Amino acid sequence: MKNNYLNSEEAQKMIVELSEQMAELPVEGRNYHYESFKNEYGSSSTSGIYFYENGVYHNDFHVGKYDKEEISEHLDKFRDCEFSDLLDFFPVHSKIKFTFKKGEPVNAERYSVTMLLEDIKKEIEDRYPKYSENDNVFIKSEALIHFKKEADEIGMFIDSTYHYNDKMRSFGHFVGRDEMLSMYHQLNGKIESLYLIYENSTIKVQSYPAFEEYGFEPLTMSQIELSPEYKREKETSTECKKMRHDFFSSLGKLDERIIYLRVGGFRNHSWPQGRSGHNPCKMRVIHAPESTILITDGLSDTYKDFYYGKNSEYNGIGAEFYMEFHGNIPYEIIHEHFAVALVNSVSQIAIGHGDFKVLMENHGETTVEFTEENIELWINRENKANHNVSSFLNAKDFMKNDSFGVLLGVESKTVPQKLKLNLEEILLISIKPIENKWLKTTKVRSKNEAVAKVAREEIIQKWKESWEMNLVPLTYQKEYIEASPESGGMKLVPIFPF
Repeated sequence: MKNNYLNSEEAQKMIVELSEQMAELPVEGRNYHYESFKNEYGSSSTSGIYFYENGVYHNDFHVGKYDKEEISEHLDKFRDCEFSDLLDFFPVHSKIKFTFKKGEPVNAERYSVTMLLEDIKKEIEDRYPKYSENDNVFIKSEALIHFKKEADEIGMFIDSTYHYNDKMRSFGHFVGRDEMLSMYHQLNGKIESLYLIYENSTIKVQSYPAFEEYGFEPLTMSQIELSPEYKREKETSTECKKMRHDFFSSLGKLDERIIYLRVGGFRNHSWPQGRSGHNPCKMRVIHAPESTILITDGLSDTYKDFYYGKNSEYNGIGAEFYMEFHGNIPYEIIHEHFAVALVNSVSQIAIGHGDFKVLMENHGETTVEFTEENIELWINRENKANHNVSSFLNAKDFMKNDSFGVLLGVESKTVPQKLKLNLEEILLISIKPIENKWLKTTKVRSKNEAVAKVAREEIIQKWKESWEMNLVPLTYQKEYIEASPESGGMKLVPIFPF
């Protein structure tokens, strides 16, 4: 029953072929294993190849009485086999355990809910001694998890506490994230909340709704006891987000739909909240009376490591970035727009800089240049690319030797340049493309900051005189823009989707 996913003729044929291919690799008396999680995009190993011999665990690092090079060379031979192809026969969000024994066919088994819980229990037992200090005694650990749909993934909002005889330590994460996600999907996504408690070598579970056939009792816990430090961290983080969202709503109608980001590619800097089970990297769309604003929502979050005191006085990187469009642009169009990719790339540069807020305060405005190739288009969580630069800029006016530039920090009639949050005053930094005639060593590319600053001021003055300010059209492709004095000389004609 446990291997019913492999009952097809195709699966059985593959098992026979793999078993023949690997027949000479296992050593008598050893049970070999490999564990992997299957997700929407492929799979990830959780263990590497390992084996038990006489009840003793062995892998590349735990070699027992054997020579390390000998064990590594032996296990490497298994990695050359394509046994992971069997993952194709299992559902997404499964944890799979492969087993190889001398003289037996390859076996692949999907973890049951009971097996997943047992793995979480083992991981707790492995980790809790690492949090011990001064020989204090571990008593129990508990976690409360809430599941929430976030674009194409499930977010897990976690509070956990490790209790010792003389203190407690709380975190925004818990062991077994992949196992809990696999459990969620095995139960058809019906769990909204989950409470786990490990005590006296036993793990117990409550859930809403209850799944008593798996031993999940009805949820009675609405919150768990948290350490004072972590509780302050949560309160500070919640206050920051509320103040920011209240401000967003003060500018216009804040769209309830969230643009969750897939931060990655060759720029892969973590946002202040990091990643602990849910996705803190996101953008929002605000429909102001005369414009539409695409703005980052989380770069000013309090840092995830607030508990340890580092960065505890700051609202993230001290800034949020935005692009403001002419007119009322639907969320569906903004969501697919090149601007999402561009704003993300600017944000990644700011995070990587280390102190972008000080740079902006010192210079007032600054320019950044990109090529079409170094803008990551696969940025939204719906697993499809945003439109590319050619849908937004016309090459004749904006591209110079495959590069284009943006000016950061131009004043807006709608969005103030600063916002006071709970820990500090942050900057709200606008992004607007500049024409290629400014991309010269005698203009914004000058190594002389005074010359570059004069060029930036000239650009801003021209935008003020034309009433453009920081506003951008949906596209700079001239055939899609028509004259309209009442809108400052430009009127947008929506063209997306093509």
